[in-house]
Amino acid sequence: MRPVTAQFLKNPDHLHWGFQAYLLGEDEWGVWLALPQGSTRWKGPQAKPPTTEDAVFCAPREAWWHLHYGGAGPEFSHFVDIATPPVWRGDDRYEMIDLDLDVAVHQDGTIEIQDEDEFAEHQVRYHYTDEMIERARAATDYVVSALHTHQEPFFDVASGWLGLL
Repeated sequence: MRPVTAQFLKNPDHLHWGFQAYLLGEDEWGVWLALPQGSTRWKGPQAKPPTTEDAVFCAPREAWWHLHYGGAGPEFSHFVDIATPPVWRGDDRYEMIDLDLDVAVHQDGTIEIQDEDEFAEHQVRYHYTDEMIERARAATDYVVSALHTHQEPFFDVASGWLGLL
């Protein structure tokens, strides 16, 4: 598997979270990456402890969300960052602007929207455009609805890619 760096930025000059992942393949939903237990990650310029569970990322082609799916992980089964569509910077790296809002599915099935206060604060600090704000809100609504109604690629498709690890 070819290594790929997934880099989350804050609008657009500030490093946020980054992960060293591995290309699994592509389908109609986007590019799928493996994030095996022990994968390297960082926040800003600082290394963080390696990942503790196997997971996969879905980097969609045009959608304003980025899926982190871990199945039966200890805290969340799904963690969906609301972000600009990934921009590929060659074959081995993509970047996106993290727009703060996250949608998490807890192991008991509870769906939670996180960081709404951060989203409001960063609209001012990072000068989010009206389009970014509107798209972030629309993407959050879409993801919440898709998770409530068990739409793909958030369930069987994600589970199938995770099964390849």
